[in-house]
Amino acid sequence: MPAGTTPPGEDASEAPWERLHPRLIWVNLARFALSLVPTLLSFFVFKTGSDLLDNWPALIMTGFGIAVSVGDVVRWLRTRYRVTEGLVEIRTGRLVRVYRQIPRDRIRAVDVKSRLRHRFAGLRIVYISSGRSKPAVKLDAVSKQMALTLQRELMHGNRAAAEGEEGEEVAAPKETPIAEFRWRWLFYHVLNFTCVLVGGLLLWSLHSMLLIVGLDLVGSLNDLRNWFAPDGGTAVAWLYWGVVVTLLGYGALAGGFVMENWGFRLVRVRKEDGTALLTRRGLFSTREVHRDDRRMRGIQISEPLLTRWIGLTETTVLSTGLAIISFSGDPATSILPRAPLSEARRVAALVLSGPVRPLEAPLRRHPRTALARRLLWALVTPVVVAGLLVWLWATDVVPGWVPAVVGPVLFAVAVPLAVVAYRALGHTLVDNYLVLRCGLSRRVTAALRTEAVIGVKVRQSLFQRRLGLLTAGLSTAAGERYYQAPDMSVDQFLVFATEAAPGLLEEFLVEPEIDAQQLPAPSPHA
Repeated sequence: MPAGTTPPGEDASEAPWERLHPRLIWVNLARFALSLVPTLLSFFVFKTGSDLLDNWPALIMTGFGIAVSVGDVVRWLRTRYRVTEGLVEIRTGRLVRVYRQIPRDRIRAVDVKSRLRHRFAGLRIVYISSGRSKPAVKLDAVSKQMALTLQRELMHGNRAAAEGEEGEEVAAPKETPIAEFRWRWLFYHVLNFTCVLVGGLLLWSLHSMLLIVGLDLVGSLNDLRNWFAPDGGTAVAWLYWGVVVTLLGYGALAGGFVMENWGFRLVRVRKEDGTALLTRRGLFSTREVHRDDRRMRGIQISEPLLTRWIGLTETTVLSTGLAIISFSGDPATSILPRAPLSEARRVAALVLSGPVRPLEAPLRRHPRTALARRLLWALVTPVVVAGLLVWLWATDVVPGWVPAVVGPVLFAVAVPLAVVAYRALGHTLVDNYLVLRCGLSRRVTAALRTEAVIGVKVRQSLFQRRLGLLTAGLSTAAGERYYQAPDMSVDQFLVFATEAAPGLLEEFLVEPEIDAQQLPAPSPHA
């Protein structure tokens, strides 16, 4: 849409179009100047080489910084937004002009985020979301006061209520603390098997950056190894570099956890129009996320298999209008960093309304035939893989020891995993919450309100039918939209369906009464 035009059906006099804050220009000018520093240092201070190819890391860093800075300035020039009585509108685009509007009654979340450069300039980034089906509208960047005004206006009422009478500051809402930052959570975050990969990437990045100033990090570390163990062989070298990479990975994960979750607080905010869950976190880049309690439908905890022995748990809420996936950090549904199971259950009890604690209730076991089904898969899978390896050995593709070792190892691993998968199954009804648990690699326990269930889905494979099993699923508008309980018996499903959606299946389960007088008379020619 061309700049300056008004979309059909909108009155241009309702509200003026506003620019993003002009202070963003000075922020990008500062970033533009800083992006020139690596190249200038490389050429004129450290004099690492006159050839451009010798200074490619510095040139890449400088080029990337310049491109991002220029792109932000162009975005500032091409972006306008306004808030009317019924809509939030934004016009943006560099090569393609984009116009987008969100009805105010469809707004589900207004989040405020601030990177380090924004905080120095007194700016904030505002994300306005109408649900998970569409990406949020991002206003990058507005003043701090405007961000707070937009958040209060769009979530809690009109602009006058947000700013107060005659420009006075409105009273801060009352907050009830639920959870705060704990240093012991650091252990649960860094206990990650990707630390070796993270450490390797960090070592390569540091080595490339230090080459700009003429320092050889890998060579220096190798000299240090030779000084400690001058007579060490290949095994010592592999062990040394494994330790270095692992320590770098742990350091990077620990630093990322502190920067992302510093000052973390989970509180319940009490306002005139209700309550909401609010999280604040961040050291250099801060983030504030509101979740309206009126849209809360339940809670979920997730326990990864390899860290289940220490109780590592991830906690999310089941709510409508919140994104469950984020590529820039934790999704809006996440209310707690990785923490022990006891802490997750304590927080869940405070988040859910009422004295009920559904995540701690004993679950109903699924029938033994569900275990038999998993054991069968645990037996069939190693046999199929071993048969394939034997064929590869017969065709001289792999050596003979491969099928002899892989088959028994797979069998020894698959059988215990089948038992673990069966023990993870369970379901129950606690007060007005349906609790479902399943999963092998990640055991997920979800507590969903019964009034949030909008449908029941039944799925039965051919093998399940032979064993008298079926998979029951619940459809809802919250969270992942679908939650299932695999391998129930038929009797369990009938009780479960009656509890999940009372009155939904009665007409299919009760045999109708037929009056004999209403039956048609038999034909004389029959």
